[in-house]
Amino acid sequence: MGERGEVLRRQSTRTKFKNSDMDFALNWTLGVSQVIGMGPGEVLSAISTVRDGDPGSWRDSFSRQGAYLSHRANVFEREGNVRAAGHSAFGAAYARRFALHFEDPRAQAWETKVKEMEQEFARAAALWDVPIRSIEVPFEHGALPGYYLEVDTSPRPTVLMIGGGDTLREDLFYYGGYPGWQRGYNMLMVDLPGQGTTPAAGLTFRHDSSTSIRACIDWLEQHATSPDPRIAAYGLSGGGYFTAQAVAADPRIVAWVASTPITDMALLFQREMGAMLRAPGWLLNTLTRLVGRANAILDISLRKYAWQFGTSDFAEVVARVQTEAPPVLPEAITRPSLFLLGDGEATELRRQTEELTADMQRRGVDVTIRRFSHEEGDAHCQVTNLELAHLVVFDWLDRQFVDSPSRPPA
Repeated sequence: MGERGEVLRRQSTRTKFKNSDMDFALNWTLGVSQVIGMGPGEVLSAISTVRDGDPGSWRDSFSRQGAYLSHRANVFEREGNVRAAGHSAFGAAYARRFALHFEDPRAQAWETKVKEMEQEFARAAALWDVPIRSIEVPFEHGALPGYYLEVDTSPRPTVLMIGGGDTLREDLFYYGGYPGWQRGYNMLMVDLPGQGTTPAAGLTFRHDSSTSIRACIDWLEQHATSPDPRIAAYGLSGGGYFTAQAVAADPRIVAWVASTPITDMALLFQREMGAMLRAPGWLLNTLTRLVGRANAILDISLRKYAWQFGTSDFAEVVARVQTEAPPVLPEAITRPSLFLLGDGEATELRRQTEELTADMQRRGVDVTIRRFSHEEGDAHCQVTNLELAHLVVFDWLDRQFVDSPSRPPA
């Protein structure tokens, strides 16, 4: 846990809440408001009744806002204002998504809220004629849920987006799927084992994500209207580790974007959680319970992470990461890469990004590191300046895929 009682240090400044994880979630919602859905005023209205550090008041406030925006979408649709209806429906979908953010996934309410969000999201896309397909990627004994968004029937580069420990597939649409599609890229957004709803189906985090990402690319090759070998991977947060594994193992990935790249997850745990990791399992569980009593947000987060690993024992999560998560060898990364790094990131995330960049530069590999300063918004995954992040990412991809059209779809 971070030095300020958060899951991980993710920003340098506080916007409203003293609880760092809640404050980051607020910045996340404000960041998405730059893209599509809830406007800043609607976000601020929702958080006006949230009590600092109280997950229940957060859930209730965003649930109410989701219901309000859904009703407003109905009114606009009856009046024939289809674009306004779609805008409100996207806002309702994201309000419902953030009502999930501090919900225990073992609670019955979690599954209900997921379904409400998915239905609202599908409605919004239909109202705006966004040709997004809900897909399932066959994997092991089940399937990985995702979305696929094609610009048209011509061959185009595809960006495969992978999130982290806190994302669902819908987040990837807002984080880059919709802006990338507008820029002329086909977008494939998938929840890997352990992400989104997959733990409920028995697919939990595992040590090697290259196999699940390989399955995603297999699906793409079989289902794209016009298959194109230009495939880029875009990893966000923990996705920077998952995609690093895939880039090192699958030559079909020809470009890599990461915010931020992670080459050693076990070392990240060691250096950011510190002395807690040296405690025996029973003591670590006792310590996390004590911390959870004082910090309800952190308590729910740790319960969720344990669920994502298929256990209720957080000490087991820590032990498995330490013993099973393999480091990615820097020399295995040979593809052109863009790394986004906020100055407010955790120390170890910054160190691993800078070390990998320096190694690639020594080997003559095409690598760019784009730092986001305090003045630009230095939060994790660029949530405080998503518009600029999208411009940086897709301008860079345009330069990699020089013969690809970069224009909004007709």
